[in-house]
Amino acid sequence: MTIDFDLEQIRKRFDCTVYFETGLWDPTSEVSSKKALRSGFDKVYCIELREKWIDLGKQVFKDEIESGRYKLISDDSSNMKKHLDDHVKNNKTMFFLDAHVDNNNIHNYKKLCPLIDELDAIKSLPRNDNIILIDDLRIIKMPFPWGEDSYGNINFLQEIVNKILEINPQYKFTTLNGHVEDDVLLAYLE
Repeated sequence: MTIDFDLEQIRKRFDCTVYFETGLWDPTSEVSSKKALRSGFDKVYCIELREKWIDLGKQVFKDEIESGRYKLISDDSSNMKKHLDDHVKNNKTMFFLDAHVDNNNIHNYKKLCPLIDELDAIKSLPRNDNIILIDDLRIIKMPFPWGEDSYGNINFLQEIVNKILEINPQYKFTTLNGHVEDDVLLAYLE
């Protein structure tokens, strides 16, 4: 949700043309989709489960949706793989993974924290050089982030790093500022 870094600078540094995020939040606020649309991405995707945010997003991003530059997907991000179209498959994409159930207003979810499923979807792509940003490290570092226990008692952050290294063992890692300092994991290739 909160990006406290220069998205356009990262887009340029890693030459990404597509932005794909999981979790929209309130589109009337300064959400990452707005920042992505102000950056130089050719196409911006967002998958969101909560219908309230989808309905608001259709209003807020009406022009971008009509022009085809913004695709707002109403679905659980555990199903992300089926939404990775040819544009995502064929172009270097920056993924911003920020989907999680953090309130009682969401009931139709598959997992409270679908990060592993999202990374499996990215792993299925023919490209293995995409940029991966994962928000909320302060919570992911804790046992059972957002109450997610379907993966068992694992070190969630280490499991995420391992999944990313399965995509490409050459990935390097650093952190960026998000809601708090060093709250966003950046996986990249030089």
